Amino acid sequence: MRSAPKGYSLVEVICTVGILAVVFVGLLELFIYTSALAEMAGNLTMALKEAQGKMEEIRNYDYNLITTDYASGGTPGNTFDLSQPTGKGVIYVDASNSDLLKIKIVVSWSNKKNRIIGEDINLNGSLDAGEDLDGNGQLDSLASIQSLFAKR
Repeated sequence: MRSAPKGYSLVEVICTVGILAVVFVGLLELFIYTSALAEMAGNLTMALKEAQGKMEEIRNYDYNLITTDYASGGTPGNTFDLSQPTGKGVIYVDASNSDLLKIKIVVSWSNKKNRIIGEDINLNGSLDAGEDLDGNGQLDSLASIQSLFAKR
């Protein structure tokens, strides 16, 4: 005697739905994580692009005026605003050697969840109390570039 196929039991369906739910939640978390990484990479690229543009501006500037105009807050100044993402860049000039300037540009920004990337927590371009996490006397960030400029 053969019995007719009965289909799936309620327990089998609940187990299957549970397994699928765990898999889909894992995939959703992966999607959210990778989208956050993609945003961070895009913002980092844009911030470094703006820092590189400022470095090129300084490179084309009169060597003898770089220290007075960029390091001490003269005109054009030692800070600049980012166009995208929202943030601030700071220029440090080390003129300890008169024939060689060490220029460091540090960029901090705010992501779309208002998380600040870099030590400049209030994005004002100056080192305030509680911002220097490593104690080096300068703002630091993921997006920073350095270059040496020789006197021509």
